[in-house]
Amino acid sequence: MNRIKTLTLLLMVILSGGISAQNPRSVFTDRPADEAAVYFTPENFDLKADGSLDVSNALQEALNQAKQKENGCGILFVPEGVYKLSKTIYVPSGVRIIGYGSKRPVFVLARQSPGFQEVTRETGKGKYLFWFIGGNYHPERRVSDANAGTFYSSMLNADIRIEDGNPNATGIRAHFAQHCSISNVTIHVGKGRAGIADAGNHLENVAIYGGEYGIDTDKSAPGWPIMLLNSYFEGQRKSAILTNEGGLTIVRMRVKNVPVAVEIKEKAPDRLFMEDCIFENVRRTGVILTDAGNAATQINLRNIQCKNVPLFALERSINKQVSGKGKTYRVTRFTFGFNADSLEDTPQIVRLAEVEPIKGITPLDASDTPTLPPTEQWVNIRDLGAKGDGFSDDTHIFQEAIEKYAHIYIPQGWYVVKEPLTLKQNTNLVGLHPGTTILLTLGGNPAFSGFGAPQAQLTTPKGGKNIVCGIFLNADAYNYRAVNCKWMAGEGSYMYDVKFSGHDKSRFFHNGQSAGNPLEEPMPVTPETHDLITRAWDNQHWSLWITNGGGGAFRDIWTANEYSSAGLYISHTETPGRIYGMSLEHHLRNEAIFRNVANWKIYDFQFEVEAEGIDTQPLDLIDCKNLVFANFYSYRVSRMLKSYPSAIRTWNCENIEFLNVHNYAHARIKFTSNASLYDVNTRREARRWELARLCLTGKESRKYTLSEETGKVEPIVSGFEFIDGLAQDSRGNIYFCEHRMRRIYKLDPVSGKVTSIADFPWNAVALACDT
Repeated sequence: MNRIKTLTLLLMVILSGGISAQNPRSVFTDRPADEAAVYFTPENFDLKADGSLDVSNALQEALNQAKQKENGCGILFVPEGVYKLSKTIYVPSGVRIIGYGSKRPVFVLARQSPGFQEVTRETGKGKYLFWFIGGNYHPERRVSDANAGTFYSSMLNADIRIEDGNPNATGIRAHFAQHCSISNVTIHVGKGRAGIADAGNHLENVAIYGGEYGIDTDKSAPGWPIMLLNSYFEGQRKSAILTNEGGLTIVRMRVKNVPVAVEIKEKAPDRLFMEDCIFENVRRTGVILTDAGNAATQINLRNIQCKNVPLFALERSINKQVSGKGKTYRVTRFTFGFNADSLEDTPQIVRLAEVEPIKGITPLDASDTPTLPPTEQWVNIRDLGAKGDGFSDDTHIFQEAIEKYAHIYIPQGWYVVKEPLTLKQNTNLVGLHPGTTILLTLGGNPAFSGFGAPQAQLTTPKGGKNIVCGIFLNADAYNYRAVNCKWMAGEGSYMYDVKFSGHDKSRFFHNGQSAGNPLEEPMPVTPETHDLITRAWDNQHWSLWITNGGGGAFRDIWTANEYSSAGLYISHTETPGRIYGMSLEHHLRNEAIFRNVANWKIYDFQFEVEAEGIDTQPLDLIDCKNLVFANFYSYRVSRMLKSYPSAIRTWNCENIEFLNVHNYAHARIKFTSNASLYDVNTRREARRWELARLCLTGKESRKYTLSEETGKVEPIVSGFEFIDGLAQDSRGNIYFCEHRMRRIYKLDPVSGKVTSIADFPWNAVALACDT
């Protein structure tokens, strides 16, 4: 009875303590119906959900079955209950564990489970209860850890409890890559070692209690930053987070009753960004830092509220300390590493802390990432007649569903959509696995082909409150006008866990052949090896186009698409926007373009430029202001045959701030981007590849002043491959193009500034102006 009272009191504290950034409720309150999924129920497996029977073998069998369901990916649904475990459970790549019910299911590691006591070379970070692996699980073979090619694996809406007698137990090993996540999970580590070891890609709405560490992580498998959003840590014996080059991007984290909130391992450089966090009752140090003399050490902390945290930061190598101010205070800004306040500055190592006393702690606000509507309100698109077989036309069923229903659930399948879909103001599209829930537009589709304006597969209305999640928007290859999604929804909208055309090319083929593309012959090969598909590269518009006042939150987005001219295009919006983790890869001209954009924050922004994109400009910023990029990673692969001028190119921008810039390559000869940032009109650049903070103020002067002497020829701007097609309008503006790179520019004769005005998927040869 006393134990029941204690648990009830603990639950009341969690619910009533103002922890708005960590929501312990069940996200999926009813059973999502999906014919392609596996259900962990007594009807299908030998189990009891009351904690009385060890279900380890049954759970492993269920996960292995899910792996075989949908081209190597799948979902295992687990109903609410208590599931007793006694050994490591291996989660095959591409498989998602998703709990459902009025309460989350709880996986319990039983007392004194064999092997969870001793520390060995193989279990230095603990013996894992759940281990996300690469490929399939075969008990007779050596286990392959999850890696840079492990996609879609996840645990969603399920909890873990480690009982006493397992001092070396760790809840989860999650060393995975894109579209893998731990979301809506609470881990009670108790006297065990850690909640999560070697995290990867994306952690959201995670709470960890007890253990030596909440998270103990090295860098993610692909080397990308790790996004940690809306998290809670309490009662760790050593530190809430221990990181060794983890590259953590932490937004809205609350840490309570620990010796240390975040500790960077000794002699290990790291890139750490934190914003809108709370430290409470941190006895020793808020943040333990490493050597700032290493260029890879990049620390930026913003708006960290502290209560009963006497020492905020410690640089252990020289014992330099940053103390708090009073019992309750706020660190408004903390920068540690190479800093440049403008492009005119030479970067210098700084240790900057701005601390102010405050009267009390303000609760964290996670309202920009709204929760899904109750599962009971979802309408299953299959119940309305959709086939999802990769051949049948499901267009009109989707169109009718959008007209009638607000919350549309899309189970796993290949849904052929031959016409554009436009959502209503409050339409929500809910999928649960972007690797196996595909909206496919077949190549050569008349609605998306030919010459003309961009045409989106999916469009949200201006000012909408839409939620779109867990799906794959695939426009195939030969649809020249295609945009995967045109987003005009407003500040309260939300897109997450969405994949766009590209990468995983074999998934574009149904039953070993093209899914009906009229320009292809059936073939069991990937597009890169087929000449017709190779010609389709860089012939579509952008994967995700946010425009016309579009905004809201975008979380865990992945676009790796040679067919699109850019993975992300944001244009003509001042509506506040947030990006929490986006991976953009393999595009041939740009990974991302911002044009006339203001009031956005972009966290955990990562680029991978592949060999086919040897002339790809990773990021273009054109006529933008008031933008913040935090943990910005720009990577060029080892197969490059030459370097590229810059990772970021800017045109007429102001008040742009980059926090933790990592511009790099992995090779003996590193053909990276020569400069991290190049500003076209001032001809100034930031040459350093590693920066803790870089600001573009917009007030920088030209590096080479123009004399304005009549008759003197002077260079105005540079950096173009070959300009052609000169034309002049009636106001004297001069236009020119780059034929191969498919771009058009304008030179203002009064200001002498050049701006990029168009980058469409066709080659401009000559220009003319209608005066």
